[in-house]
Amino acid sequence: MDRTGRGTGRRAGPGAGTDRAGRGSAVRLVVLASACGAFFGFSISSMNQSISRVGVEMSLSSLHQGLVVSALIVGAVTGCVVAGLLTDRLGRHRVLVVSGVLGAAACMLCAVAPDEALLITGRFLNGVAVGATSAVAPVLLAELAPARSRGSVITTYQLVLTVGVLAALVLGVFWGPGDQWRLMFVANAVPALVQAVAAACVPQAPGDLLAAGRPEDALAVLRATRDEAEAEVEYERLLAVRDLPSVGVLRSLADHGTRLPVAIALGAALMNALVGIGAVVYYSTLVFAAAGVGGSSGARIASMSIGVVNVAVSVAALWLVRRYGRRPLLAAGLAGMAGALCAAAWSLLGGDGGSVAGYVTVAAVLLYVGCFAFSAGPVAWVLMAEVLPQEAGARVAGTALALNWSANLLVALLFPVIVGTPGVPARVGLVFLFFAVLCLGFLCLLRRFVPETKDRSLAEVQEELLQRTMARARRHGLRAGSSR
Repeated sequence: MDRTGRGTGRRAGPGAGTDRAGRGSAVRLVVLASACGAFFGFSISSMNQSISRVGVEMSLSSLHQGLVVSALIVGAVTGCVVAGLLTDRLGRHRVLVVSGVLGAAACMLCAVAPDEALLITGRFLNGVAVGATSAVAPVLLAELAPARSRGSVITTYQLVLTVGVLAALVLGVFWGPGDQWRLMFVANAVPALVQAVAAACVPQAPGDLLAAGRPEDALAVLRATRDEAEAEVEYERLLAVRDLPSVGVLRSLADHGTRLPVAIALGAALMNALVGIGAVVYYSTLVFAAAGVGGSSGARIASMSIGVVNVAVSVAALWLVRRYGRRPLLAAGLAGMAGALCAAAWSLLGGDGGSVAGYVTVAAVLLYVGCFAFSAGPVAWVLMAEVLPQEAGARVAGTALALNWSANLLVALLFPVIVGTPGVPARVGLVFLFFAVLCLGFLCLLRRFVPETKDRSLAEVQEELLQRTMARARRHGLRAGSSR
């Protein structure tokens, strides 16, 4: 096969067989994105409504209940780090297969766990699988999807993640007391198994095939998933970095050629957590109670309305990410979140805990969740997958997701300590103002450093980032590294 594909018939328009192959590849990618998102979302919410029942059955103290819940997050941080190392050996799609199998086995271990020790072990292993999935899935989907549908495919992953969160909340509400909490883990094993099967059915990533010495197969995968021109450009990009060693975060940040894209990827992962979504999702009941929305109705609003808004706006995000660029969506979302957080803070700081303050806080929090669902929620992962250079992709993605999980853990641990239990309205308002400042800070960084990546090949994105880095180095009297 000619390396550039200029042999007889290569330049002809796509035939019916190519069209069918392209459609089949797109369907497999959507199924994989859906399975990974469902496994991720269901896993992080599976204990929200069940932990009190588990605590009663196993006679767990508040501290030990916290250990059961946090074991998943600790495992997820571990899985993000391990995924970067395993990807170099197994390839991205095999890591997702292994993660799905491990996740299903871990969920079944939790379902039959007779005591706290085995339950924590199962939760930790489930977290390892979720962490590896969250680190690998967006990058694999970005490499396999063509530029025109890359944003939609990765947004599907985020959309189904929110559906998984809502599904776990709904099942937790409707399944009664007793040991039915074990059925939550059985249900959680289903998307894990679907992920394993779906990952086995998608082609290997072209970059992994090139690294394994299979250039013809890599080019065939590219031609089956995108048009000829984009396939050629992407193939040339992969060839250019094929012989570069896989590098970690520190070396990537030290290299002028990769510093900017790696910094953007790390910043996107931190942005996803540090805008405060964890404080709202994990502690919405506490926030609404502090605003004067109490009782069973407040609990229902906290657990259900946020999930419904998150899913509804995530559906709209599928259209928005195709229609608008990454930068406009992020800019609008970050500005909207900052405004909503300021409105909630104003209500909490100046309100008297009455119905008006409660209504304003609920409306502001729902607006905040809606803005997150079309911006920092899905676009953070789209951006991270699109800007990472091939030679740093696996390890940097793992580190970025580990930072994301760690930041979420920090928010989850500190928020109730700072605002009190029950929550003090003024303290909640001040924390919301702090998150609003962070939103505005990320907005400034976005406008200063982040390029538009919509409808552009990964090679074009890397070229612009390199040009920006070189221009910045020239302005500061530095010479850009020649490694790229």
